[in-house]
Amino acid sequence: MFITPCQGNLNQETPPFEDDEGCKLLDSFAIIVQFTLAATALLTLFVKRYRERPQRPVPVWALDISKQFVGAVVIHFLNLATSYLAGRPKDGQKTNLCVWYFLNVAIDTTLGVAILWSWLHVIHRVLRYFDVKDVRSGYYGPPPLRRRAIPWIKQTTVFVIAESLMKLCVYGMFRAFPSLFDLGEWVLQWTRDNYRYQVVFVMLVFPLIMNAVQFWVVDTIVKVHPIPLDSPDLLKAIDESPSPYTPSGPPHNGKQTSKVLQNERTPLLKKVSSQDSLV
Repeated sequence: MFITPCQGNLNQETPPFEDDEGCKLLDSFAIIVQFTLAATALLTLFVKRYRERPQRPVPVWALDISKQFVGAVVIHFLNLATSYLAGRPKDGQKTNLCVWYFLNVAIDTTLGVAILWSWLHVIHRVLRYFDVKDVRSGYYGPPPLRRRAIPWIKQTTVFVIAESLMKLCVYGMFRAFPSLFDLGEWVLQWTRDNYRYQVVFVMLVFPLIMNAVQFWVVDTIVKVHPIPLDSPDLLKAIDESPSPYTPSGPPHNGKQTSKVLQNERTPLLKKVSSQDSLV
């Protein structure tokens, strides 16, 4: 997600690693970069929607991606805390915040996605055990929007909790494996001779690419996922959360609903079962 970047003096040839005054996590230029990252993420999601089949209705798609942007705001502040806690320890030497920023982006957009998916899976299992309704990701019920607000709030809360737990795991990795900082410095060693390269690459180029990939993958995770037709949870899901792909109207019978769920199948995450072809 978005991470507040580090700002340096672009006219400076070598980085001030000793006191690290050239790397700041809060300034006006950082805000410009945040808007650039947000615009790139939104453009990526527009392209993904254009390519997906079947396409989600615009209201459902908007609700899905808004969860990511709410989570991005939360992660933004968590990353500020993580970077300063890791780079400014009370009992240790100050380190280059730009390296921590690079590590945050690299881990959040790769291993962090897998950790996020795992936490979402665990939280959903717990909520199903306690029979909490309207938390199945991507199901908001039929229109109007005010009826979909409560499911969206619940699902967004689940998503933010999962992201916060993911960030806690990443911070734990930084504490448990301080050698990660050495790895980050080694990866960025080609920028040591010219600090401008480090600032531009770490602050803008790398996050633009990795955030676009991350938003694409996470959108696949948070969108509606079909339940296999032989799953005992099928009827329960139908009763609790009418499909957002189905217009409001009289309830469908089991066979019709199964066809709807089959059409909602996500190719990236699900394979069409042999039973689906018989429906």
